[in-house]
Amino acid sequence: MPPDRLHIELALEGLPGDAVLEFEMLAGVAGRSVAALLEEVFPPDEADRMEVEESFDLRLNPDLPEIYGEFLAVVQQYRAGLCSLLVSATTGLDLSPTDLVDDLVAPGAPGSLPVLSLSLTARYDALDYARAQSYDAGEPDLLHWLLVCAVMYFIDKHESPLPAQESLDQCPPLAGAVEDILSRKLVEIGDGPAAATITPEGRRFIGELLAETEQLIDSYDLFKDVCWDEESGQALFGTGLGEDLRVEVFIADSIDPVRAVFLLRLYDGSLDLLVDGWPQAAGDNDLFNALLMPVVDRSVTESELLEEIIEQGMDLLEAQQDRVREENIYRRASRSALAEGCQGLSSN
Repeated sequence: MPPDRLHIELALEGLPGDAVLEFEMLAGVAGRSVAALLEEVFPPDEADRMEVEESFDLRLNPDLPEIYGEFLAVVQQYRAGLCSLLVSATTGLDLSPTDLVDDLVAPGAPGSLPVLSLSLTARYDALDYARAQSYDAGEPDLLHWLLVCAVMYFIDKHESPLPAQESLDQCPPLAGAVEDILSRKLVEIGDGPAAATITPEGRRFIGELLAETEQLIDSYDLFKDVCWDEESGQALFGTGLGEDLRVEVFIADSIDPVRAVFLLRLYDGSLDLLVDGWPQAAGDNDLFNALLMPVVDRSVTESELLEEIIEQGMDLLEAQQDRVREENIYRRASRSALAEGCQGLSSN
């Protein structure tokens, strides 16, 4: 007879080995698939999730609610199409969502419940997600634009030479980016092996990207650290304990999140660690998937709550800008009054 209760043990790749989600399923599990079990453990409805949390034995592990929250965040990303979710048994066998739980249950110790142990792994692919969502950074060819920007970044910031011909031969997309840079006269070749200098046209190209990035920072940096206070119904910004909601806000404002995230990663120097081997790294999509990870590995906020947070954030940002304008007006008026006073003294 199949068990009517189970002891569930779930592990999540990326969490410490002792951060295991352990609890009991009180309902029958016969005939239930892996997918159905996960849907019951991490239901979409908040009230249903609270029922699951009420079953936790906090005497066994007082951190279970926090561990559950880590799992839930990944499952919500999976539901939103931000990642794939791999499930495996303790034996290492990869499971299908349709596999039945009955076949995976192991007998427990004498006098204890049967045990179901599963391991979950999230897999992210930002470029695949971008293609699926038609996020192209507003460019005819997303990967080409990413490469052009990366090459220009290394030449400008690190005075790197153009990639050697061997690297270009091994990576046709990189060769195409370099050819485009030269044909648009963004860079000119100087003395020495592939020495490169940014031209005035290249400076304009970089300056436009920099101005766009600074506008993103001025308008949206407020949302990189947001907590929601249920009791007051207020969003708290800059506490150091909040979530980064910028990608969700970009999407809500019809800003291509791939372009925005990439520009911000260029700005914060995320590429600097690759300065010694960037031509080889640029030929691997893993580089851009890593840079664009915030596009997919992010929070998933309920739409009405997100709208409220955006409204409160924009109100706060407008108030801050008003204060800056008033301070600037006051400083200009003070300087003008001081200048007039000095002129009066000199005339006397």
